[in-house]
Amino acid sequence: TSVGGVMLAMVESVDHVTETAKRLPNVPIVALVETARGLERITEIASAKGTFRLAFGIGDFRRDTGFGENPTTLAYARSRFTIAAKAAHLPGAIDGPTVGSSALKLSEATAVSAEFGMTGKICLTPDQCPNVNEGLSPSQEEISWAKEFFAEYERDGGEIRNGSDLPRIARATKILNLARSYGIEVSEFDDQAVHVTAPSDTYHY
Repeated sequence: TSVGGVMLAMVESVDHVTETAKRLPNVPIVALVETARGLERITEIASAKGTFRLAFGIGDFRRDTGFGENPTTLAYARSRFTIAAKAAHLPGAIDGPTVGSSALKLSEATAVSAEFGMTGKICLTPDQCPNVNEGLSPSQEEISWAKEFFAEYERDGGEIRNGSDLPRIARATKILNLARSYGIEVSEFDDQAVHVTAPSDTYHY
């Protein structure tokens, strides 16, 4: 059976990724960065040949650094993941897991992941997946806004009207594509009322 991908634990250097890539050619490697040493090299790790995506090993990172779990405490680390992934033209970084069975805690933690531009989250058990998917997928408000924007854009002739159109087109396109990737049928929102309030300016998409 072929290997579909590898999550490589304790990545601290480019060599960790490239040596694995040599042994498993053409296998996507998710580099799980879990230490201060790894975080300091995350830009190089993201650009390593073989790195498919970055993931944040929060538990071991906290043990290594002594950090708490407060989102403010881990803000710098999460920002480094997002920026490194973007600079290396990788898919969005994957946030670390949330321990515990509380659906509310998981939803709140997933909202933090999205706020930092991370587009995935490690799940410890299968029953965490629905909450995480819901938290990372576009909201009804965002889908309705994207649909209305394109409808208005087409009514105006489908031509660029001002300087805000290009980024809005890119954002609306990404929202609808992401919704479809999560299995959300965007046509269900065709009957939404017009003049939907634009989503907040936190550009998760």
